[in-house]
Amino acid sequence: MSARLSIDPQFRPTSGGMMGARPRDEMPVPPRAMAQSAQKGNRRRAWPRWTRPAVKAAILLTPVLVMAGFAGSAWKRGTFAETAAAVQDSLIAVSASAGFAISDVMVEGRTETDKNAILRTLGVQRGDPILAVNLAEAKERLESLPWVSGAAVERRLPDVLYVRLSERQPMAIWQHDRKFTVIDREGRPLADAAELARRGNERIETLPQVLGANAPFQVPKLLAALDNVPSLRDKVSAATWLGDRRWDLKLSNGVIVKLPEAGMHTALRQLAEMDSAGKVLDRDIVAIDLRQPDRAVLQTSTTAVLPWTEEDNKKKPGKKT
Repeated sequence: MSARLSIDPQFRPTSGGMMGARPRDEMPVPPRAMAQSAQKGNRRRAWPRWTRPAVKAAILLTPVLVMAGFAGSAWKRGTFAETAAAVQDSLIAVSASAGFAISDVMVEGRTETDKNAILRTLGVQRGDPILAVNLAEAKERLESLPWVSGAAVERRLPDVLYVRLSERQPMAIWQHDRKFTVIDREGRPLADAAELARRGNERIETLPQVLGANAPFQVPKLLAALDNVPSLRDKVSAATWLGDRRWDLKLSNGVIVKLPEAGMHTALRQLAEMDSAGKVLDRDIVAIDLRQPDRAVLQTSTTAVLPWTEEDNKKKPGKKT
């Protein structure tokens, strides 16, 4: 139990009232712990009582003051959007000096796309603020490149810009007006075949050729039909789109296959069945005419017309089997 003690201001001790009392200057030194506690108490009391409320108020008012300054700047500029853009640009510039600057561009999935074309398309240089890169716009620009079918662009903070590409697959070489252009499955032009050959690309030597003014637009249908007969697809070395109506195929053994205008899928399937049953394509023939829906005409070397022509009405007489 504790009690508060009060001292009478009129009280004066007498010399005889207390036996053995010491003079004031001879009072004992308080223990060290008590002295340290007194010093701490003095230090705490050194701060005025209004300090803590003032600090708390400052913390609460700081965002308000910042917003007020923002609003004042926006008022002077005329729009909040302009002010926000200016603040953002300032923060981005500061971030670069803080280490958030591009030091490397990492590309994954690139096979045919030229690396310099990627950098030009991205429009970035070493030391540029990495936070300034618009990822959506960079993706859109990359996907406009001929070889690129899809792209993803990411920031790998603090200083790496990461690019992942999906490239189109070359499916044929389009020969037209003395030019050779690599095209993909959709018939989209990808690159100059001669340029790829000069760069040492050996893959283009295995691609079939297609001829005809509008051949690239018809390639998707042809490839879809050939996919149903893999045994024939792998033997096609060239295809000619004739009269903007139908295809002539040239096989790797030199045999010409004349496909009909309609029913191309059915004709190819019938030819695959004939070859599987009787090895028709291994016979001494130069052409197979599938334009009639009810029969296949095999032309030997004495009856075949010149390949890659539509002058069937000028056939020379000969034997058909």
